[in-house]
Amino acid sequence: MSSCCAASTEKIDLNWLKDNPGQLFNTPNLQQERQQMLENDPVAGCEDTCWRAERAGLPSRRTRMGSTIKSHLDVISSPTVLHINLGSDCNLTCSYCCKQYSTAWLRDINTHGPYLDETRFHINNNDRMVLQLGQNAIKSSNSYQLILNEIKNIKTATMIEISGGEPLLYNKLDELVASLPGPVNIFTGLGVDSKRLKRILDTLPDTVTFTVSAENTGKLYEFNRYGNSWNNFCNNLTLIKQKFDYKFCMVLSNLTIHGMEEFKRDFGTGKDIVNLCTDPIYLSASVLDTESKTIYQHALPEFHDTVTVEYQPEQKQKLQQYVYHFVKNRNLDLNIFPKHFINWMNQ
Repeated sequence: MSSCCAASTEKIDLNWLKDNPGQLFNTPNLQQERQQMLENDPVAGCEDTCWRAERAGLPSRRTRMGSTIKSHLDVISSPTVLHINLGSDCNLTCSYCCKQYSTAWLRDINTHGPYLDETRFHINNNDRMVLQLGQNAIKSSNSYQLILNEIKNIKTATMIEISGGEPLLYNKLDELVASLPGPVNIFTGLGVDSKRLKRILDTLPDTVTFTVSAENTGKLYEFNRYGNSWNNFCNNLTLIKQKFDYKFCMVLSNLTIHGMEEFKRDFGTGKDIVNLCTDPIYLSASVLDTESKTIYQHALPEFHDTVTVEYQPEQKQKLQQYVYHFVKNRNLDLNIFPKHFINWMNQ
């Protein structure tokens, strides 16, 4: 649980919640963080995705969305946009993602060992427990039911967003959607089998909307969204189009920027979201060769505020180490990228 979809989550004190029904989003910690935000004081939960990027001279989610302007002045609040994360079950290892949001990433690290000396690429006991837990065990737990009941009773939500992991791997998605008190938008990587997707779509009302994660085509797509094929993605997108409204959520990083302009031109909906990758910082689009920066600075408006930022040598070194492990563990070919980018990265 957190005040923002980009913030670090807070572990819910279930005993406190039982004694304070209806106050899921007004825990003592959230109230304290909101007070700090009103005073423009950096909070720990916003460190990775906003404050660290801003200190490095990069735009953050906070600055790009105008969140520096105060819109809510009371620390006691009820959400108008509710974001439900169904867990980390996911069959993709997207290039910018990590074990927190993907069990496929967990399995990769568990099999091949850690990548870098960073928490996101190391397995701990909690991670091993996640790999062992099944959906039925989670859904039948008292904590799951308690939180679900809290969500059902929220009357202020004008939009409810469901993410993961991959929500389309959730076996009772239709039942969850039917129980929620507002319009529903589902975030998905469309990495599931087309037959499964069709069965799920047939159970959902056409008022549901989708936000699809993608930003490349062909081999570049298969590199950055590893675990899904470009052909399966296109087939699944066709199924979505037949009944549901959708838009894309693209992640702009130094690995996804190549080919993003073509994807926007050929598939863009005009409503699409572009998020800048700033965590980890070495995957930021600022850590890029000069020729790539020159090519893309006018083609992608979201790149303007990043292209002028100078990267540090250690950031490039970490990028090299990360890409080496990512490619080796998946038997991928770097030659799908422009030669000037590969040559720079190998220097």
